[in-house]
Amino acid sequence: MAARTRLTALAVERAHRSGKAVLLSDGDGLYLRKQTRDGASWTLRYRFAGKEHWLTLGNYPDMALAQARIEARQARVLLDRQQNPLSVRRAALDEERRKGSFKALCEDWYRTEVQARGLKHPGVPRRYLDKYLVPKLGRMAASEVTPADVVRLLDGLKGRAPTAANDLLRFTRRIFAFGVRRRLVTSNPAADFSPRLDAGGTERPRSRALSFDEIAQLFESIRETPNFGQDNLLAIKLLLALCVRKGELLGARWEEFDLDGSTQAGAVWHLPASRTKTSEGLDIPLTPAVVDWLNTLRALGAGSEYIFPKRRRDPRERVPHMGIDTLNVALGRVKHGLPHFTLHDLRRTARTHLAALGVRREVAERCLGHKLRGVEGTYDRHDYFKERRAALTRWTQMLLDAERGVSKVVAINTGTA
Repeated sequence: MAARTRLTALAVERAHRSGKAVLLSDGDGLYLRKQTRDGASWTLRYRFAGKEHWLTLGNYPDMALAQARIEARQARVLLDRQQNPLSVRRAALDEERRKGSFKALCEDWYRTEVQARGLKHPGVPRRYLDKYLVPKLGRMAASEVTPADVVRLLDGLKGRAPTAANDLLRFTRRIFAFGVRRRLVTSNPAADFSPRLDAGGTERPRSRALSFDEIAQLFESIRETPNFGQDNLLAIKLLLALCVRKGELLGARWEEFDLDGSTQAGAVWHLPASRTKTSEGLDIPLTPAVVDWLNTLRALGAGSEYIFPKRRRDPRERVPHMGIDTLNVALGRVKHGLPHFTLHDLRRTARTHLAALGVRREVAERCLGHKLRGVEGTYDRHDYFKERRAALTRWTQMLLDAERGVSKVVAINTGTA
């Protein structure tokens, strides 16, 4: 009798990246089931009381092949005991709802208030749930969470990330307000808290922008940082050169890019409306240097559909590409000696230098993907593509000079771009 062929981790990963619908058997009823472009799940097929059932064990890559086999084995043990695994799971969920855990309240709120309403960026609240709320308070009964628990939650964050602390407070208040409306809890322990007094404080518009010399020093410090990673460096350079938001860049797929310049527009990134803050698509011109950087990333990506692939399995991370905090962590290891700045400050840096290069205001604003305001925005529907290409070409050359340590040449404001 021929030996049964089982799946391998490599075969699973290839099937997940293929983008095609698949149903791969690992034997004993365990399948990798992929029905959508991004979604793959482990499913156990079994019969109970004469009926066929499909039990979803978990999602890939959050659940690896080895763990899926363990979960499937545990389900088969229940079958040996004449218990339906699906019924056992439903009973456990009902018990969790009966106990009213804070984790259950969070998940109920997320399904009802975030997923069901089709919010544009569901990954943001999901990140706060997985990183802060569920690990810290998830096992507690929702009705037993006190203002003192909320204080401890915020105190652990507000000193090092005040803006995140404010967002965390807002999500906590919304979750408990949802629970009060649904009669799942009787009060909101975060109701009397304010960002100014209890979280990160009043948020003021940031003004930090890196000078030419600071950009040069940053590049030099990155080169001197062991194991910073070529893909991390290219991400920093692309954030500067393309003037985009971090989430827009990390979520980019290769299908959005025309690196060969097959049209008269030349090389371009078609950033879809579904991933922009303004809900409007944007064609971003790509300079030759940027195209070279992207081609390097394509070689590093080894066939991934994302320009920045997911690097490792993290059960808390729900994005299928590089984690949203990965660059922050990498940059935090760089001893650059510069006054504090954030990755989002790189957009302000780009905008500041575009102005210094003499780029017209409306062109610079469109380089950042901003809508023109007021009457001007209503009547001026020109996308300034050619002007943006010229502006970004000059700005990218300035970045290349900074990386090479070339002395800055003061631009003359000609008003042509």
